[in-house]
Amino acid sequence: MRSVLVLAAQDDGQTLKVTEKLTDAYWTGTARGVPTRARALHLLGQMLTKVGAALTQSRTKR
Repeated sequence: MRSVLVLAAQDDGQTLKVTEKLTDAYWTGTARGVPTRARALHLLGQMLTKVGAALTQSRTKR
């Protein structure tokens, strides 16, 4: 949730900081030359895909 709020604030410095921190810890990063917002959206997309897959699995197990 925090990453979405940072992205919405449109502060590229803070967005890059949060994106780098999360990417290093849990996710696959994008190339360094990609614009900050695109990198953040790529990370958000990975998160949403993982959550969506988990929700789909939980529904099929019922």
